[in-house]
Amino acid sequence: MSEFPPAPGDRKGHQGPDAPSPETSLDLALMDAVSDAFQAAFLIYDRNDELIFASRSVTNFLPLPPEQFQRGNRLRRLLEAAYDLGLRAGEPESAAISRDEWLTRQIAAHWKERHEIQASEDGKRWTRYSKRRLPSGHGFCIMTDISEQKRREEQWRADVERVQLTEEILDNLAHPVFVQDRNLQLVAVNKVFCSALSIGADNALGADLRRLFDADLAESLQSVSRDVLDSGITASITQCMRLYGDPPRPILVHVQRVGKPGRYFVVASLGEVGATGLVPIETPSSAAAPPASSELSVRTDQSLAGRKAFVVSADPRFEATALDILELLGLDSCCVRGEEELDAFLDAARSVGVVIDLAVFDVKADPRCLEILQAAEVDYTSLSQEDVASELAFIVLERLSALRARPAPADDWEIDTEQQAASETPPPTSPIPPLKSSLVLVAEDNEINQIVFSQILEGLGYSYRICADGEEVVRLWAELNPAIILMDVTLPGLNGFEAARRIRETGRSRADATPIIGVLAQAFDRDREACYASGMDDVILKPLSPDIVEQALMGLVPQVARATNG
Repeated sequence: MSEFPPAPGDRKGHQGPDAPSPETSLDLALMDAVSDAFQAAFLIYDRNDELIFASRSVTNFLPLPPEQFQRGNRLRRLLEAAYDLGLRAGEPESAAISRDEWLTRQIAAHWKERHEIQASEDGKRWTRYSKRRLPSGHGFCIMTDISEQKRREEQWRADVERVQLTEEILDNLAHPVFVQDRNLQLVAVNKVFCSALSIGADNALGADLRRLFDADLAESLQSVSRDVLDSGITASITQCMRLYGDPPRPILVHVQRVGKPGRYFVVASLGEVGATGLVPIETPSSAAAPPASSELSVRTDQSLAGRKAFVVSADPRFEATALDILELLGLDSCCVRGEEELDAFLDAARSVGVVIDLAVFDVKADPRCLEILQAAEVDYTSLSQEDVASELAFIVLERLSALRARPAPADDWEIDTEQQAASETPPPTSPIPPLKSSLVLVAEDNEINQIVFSQILEGLGYSYRICADGEEVVRLWAELNPAIILMDVTLPGLNGFEAARRIRETGRSRADATPIIGVLAQAFDRDREACYASGMDDVILKPLSPDIVEQALMGLVPQVARATNG
């Protein structure tokens, strides 16, 4: 039974007319037991809004004096005390309304047949208030702590965002990619992989490689995947494969392990055999003849060997999210949580000649840590907890090409500035091409798609320039006089349709109008006619491949010169 003081008529030696009978006392004791069992607090009141019962745990949710919960107290008096104490759950705008208006709203809510709200006074602890009014007029309010549920929901949303981000990254890569779990079952494939093997994603997922490749090739790939899964050592193999229905040709398969102990995955990327690793898969017309056998040639991947990143944060959520993304992208990573730990980490790195490629700095971390990073001249990016899940992968991928092109880490921590400048190549998203008519101008605002365009156009040998909005593409068209424009239609500000119209209106007097190719996502194929109506000459669909881009360029400007040919 409730331990709150009894009503005056309930005191021992004086049995008032409203004193509870022994049966009622037993019922109230059972209610307290139920309250404890369900880890919830109960308030029960009659048709006159007078309290009948308050469980012992009610003060965990409403920290009011015990006399406020004694039997016979009016519900309105209880709410008045709660308001005066600042407990105004369910009314986020309560600061802007009067005390009487707030009380009126609360009484009205308690008289609804059913009413439920979730509220937090401090942003950390969440409470669910479930109110019910019975036909007899009796009502009750159940208060439940749902903080853990809210935390799990937040974690679930973050996990979903990471999964969606991973899927978007995979689908926008120019190379065929497949992912296997620890049982070597396929758990993810990108669109380019499905196109290369002429198979639907639904038919690939959950299968092993023997469903997709012939027995000998599947066995070779499975063997390497198992070795990488067990050892964690990144490897590449050269295999003879049939892709896009073409004759067999040598394909480089890059295999690496990602994830954490107990939930490792194997990620494999397919590309042409190149001196520096994977390059986009070309058509077989110029491909070398397939080798006589498909003997394995396993080697450690050199393009990212020794590349390292670390996280600076004292927030476990920021740390977990950032490390998950860095590991998913294949970087070696760890976390430091304060000034002393950062100093020790950098000293240790200097002593053994380890070069750090990127530091991920939590904006809420100790500012002294940022000063240390700047003094050590470590490349870093600053992110908030709200942005790390959505932005970090794009930032890393934007710098990935520069990391791949950079020579292996030097023995010494300090690198000569002139030597470093000579050895590094600029990021692929911002080349400065010569002013000549062979230039390909690309209008694309998505950073992942910018990387895809860069890889494709560099692989095909074209000079190019990438811009991120419609106003800029119109300006660069006037300044650079490009041979052709690849125009994404979903640009910020001035969209692709409007930019094309402005170019056509401005360029009507020119004898040789610049060809424009619209670039549409599959979901926006319905906008094909709108592209032609705005003055575009052709349309291509994402995901892009070197073949698609090459055919589109040659169809409109067959005379365009390769950058390598001057």
